Amino acid sequence: MPFRFPSQIKLFRKLRYRKGFGVHSPFAYNLITKVIEEKSPYYVFEDIENFRKELLTCSNPVKTITEQETQSKNYGALLFRLVHFLKSRTILQIGSSTGLMSLYLALPLRKSSDCYSLEERKGILENISSFIEKYSLNNLHLMEDEYCVSLNHLKQKIASFDLIFINMMGDPEKTRKALSITETFIYKNTLMIIDNIRSNKAMKSLWQEIKNRQDVGLTIDLISLGLVFFNTEFHKQHYKYYFDNGKKQNLYEKRRRRFYFLSRRKKGV
Repeated sequence: MPFRFPSQIKLFRKLRYRKGFGVHSPFAYNLITKVIEEKSPYYVFEDIENFRKELLTCSNPVKTITEQETQSKNYGALLFRLVHFLKSRTILQIGSSTGLMSLYLALPLRKSSDCYSLEERKGILENISSFIEKYSLNNLHLMEDEYCVSLNHLKQKIASFDLIFINMMGDPEKTRKALSITETFIYKNTLMIIDNIRSNKAMKSLWQEIKNRQDVGLTIDLISLGLVFFNTEFHKQHYKYYFDNGKKQNLYEKRRRRFYFLSRRKKGV
């Protein structure tokens, strides 16, 4: 079998899973073409990314955690668009880290949604308070305690969440535990986002278990993360789509990138 360079594999994935090719579900097709493939920036993206730069100038451990744990700007932009597209009113994040992705989740519907960002480590969310105050993000609620304790408090006032983001950095044991403690908050319109579904064999196995659940109607494997829809009214389907999480992609380009096979693009064009 001929050796494939990583760049060749990446290009193959892009060509195979772009523009909703092979997707028969109208809902999934619209989600891919209007949300996942969308590149137009919102003004708040730049503000959040400037805040990221501020965090990277902080002393450790905030700087180290931001560098090692926080997802890319394109990842955050996808979270923002998912909330906006699905009109998610109640949002839960398990594992907020320094809170950057929490901003992407809370800002789309800041006047009509409530976003609860949970973190067990004490103190690492302190820096985000200045951003929350600047944008009057009264809908973003930060909770620093054991996840079970925080969820027990939330259970007293919230029966279910429209969107649950499990952000355990590809740790299969922590991801499985997060799935277990959020079970009672799932209902038919819940979207669950699971980070790093392909980071190791255990995560791949866990992702397969989730796909096989009877209460799951639709899943979309985006390579770096997975989308799980619990609406069983969907004809049970599992789609795969290559999502560039943004390490090399410029969110602020106004024009979409194109493939140039026969000639090189001139500089400055």
